[in-house]
Amino acid sequence: MADKQIVPIDHSGCLSLYDVSIPTFLRGQHTLKHLLVTATKHAQVNDISLNEIPHWTLHPDMKPLTFQVQCASNTPKKFVDIITGQTGVAFADDETTIEQLIERCQHTIDFLNKVDKEVVDKAHLRFNTINLQLLAQVYNMTPHHYVTKFAVPNFFFHLQTAYAIFRMKGVSIGKVDYLERFLQRDG
Repeated sequence: MADKQIVPIDHSGCLSLYDVSIPTFLRGQHTLKHLLVTATKHAQVNDISLNEIPHWTLHPDMKPLTFQVQCASNTPKKFVDIITGQTGVAFADDETTIEQLIERCQHTIDFLNKVDKEVVDKAHLRFNTINLQLLAQVYNMTPHHYVTKFAVPNFFFHLQTAYAIFRMKGVSIGKVDYLERFLQRDG
């Protein structure tokens, strides 16, 4: 019986773990910051108290805008912490004003801009399985599945919920406001 030869897989044309996550999170944070700034201008023009904006919700049983911004910030931060095995900067989740929510986006952008691509891309060398506890369920997944099946979808859930809150409250935003930063070229 002949020995089987292990042929390495060429991943040069594939998107890396970093490529699938960090640029997406960055673009989403820039989008969220833009939406928050636009909502601030909307409130000023329409004599709406800026203090109301962080408390806006889509429905009374849903978490407010503040929670959506915090989750859209915490999801990429937790992703980086888990994937790199390093504990990054901690965010207190104590924002109460629109200005603080805008700052939160900027802090998240600054944090993500410092993430080392090589460290993220070598996550599979550190571990094969991530145990994700979500409510009462534990999900075991690879780093790749963690980013594609949880981190990115969860991030978009909170980004889209924030967008929907703004639309429901009459802020003059549209599809281009949401997608524009995702369509920009790298570099």
